[in-house]
Amino acid sequence: MRYSFNTFNHSTYYGLPPSLPRQIAAAAAAGYDHIGLDLLSVLAHEREGLPVSELAAHLGRHDLPCHELVSLSISADKARTLRSLEHVLRVARVLRPEQVLCVVTGEIDDAVVANTARCAGSLAEEGVGLSVEFLPTRHVDSIPEALRLWERVAHPNLRLVVESWHFFRGPSTWADLVALPLDRIGFVQFADAPAPVTDDTHHESMHRRVLPGRGVLDLDRFCATLAAKGYDDVVSVELLADDWRTADLHTFTEATLAATRTAWETAAHST
Repeated sequence: MRYSFNTFNHSTYYGLPPSLPRQIAAAAAAGYDHIGLDLLSVLAHEREGLPVSELAAHLGRHDLPCHELVSLSISADKARTLRSLEHVLRVARVLRPEQVLCVVTGEIDDAVVANTARCAGSLAEEGVGLSVEFLPTRHVDSIPEALRLWERVAHPNLRLVVESWHFFRGPSTWADLVALPLDRIGFVQFADAPAPVTDDTHHESMHRRVLPGRGVLDLDRFCATLAAKGYDDVVSVELLADDWRTADLHTFTEATLAATRTAWETAAHST
């Protein structure tokens, strides 16, 4: 298993200053194999005078390859989708991620299918995979819906992000996860969650995640189910939490990697 540190918890999305060089250093020091960079912070650094090429140099100095770039926004709006794709392609040509995570807005109609296929093809030309994330707050809210998009797009460069939080908090079932073919999985995202204190799913997802093993999600079964089908690729740790957002970065990267590695090594030994 390879582990990737997802930087979105400290993204400029939350009104924070961009901090990718410090996050790269902390993730490398903790022992992560990869890092997942959020596009919003990359572009914010660029506006402040730090070019993408210098971020690539930071990755090189720390021997920490970029696994995923987050995120590409796809919708029925062709012009808007192409603008998002343009930013992603420009950055991806420098940072060389293995995967781009995409989020689809709107129902799976002909326009969404065409725009997704266009993005998958353009990224394939750059040697970069495209993985769609299902979210309980979107129309593509589950494994079956993501597979329905995959079937309609029918492009070999498109796969799925299997995200633990979204799996447990959305309509996906264990049967869906068991039946999901291994070759449809682009990569896995991982975090735990406490019992919800509100019915605002978006807020719970973006602000209240916890370390693996510290919440109520059945991560043992989640990991074991994926391990049993032979998954042994990248696990991206995406812990989005207000309390960790203000914590020391080195403490954060060390704690997330240790908890995640324990969960997956336990699953591997049990299969």
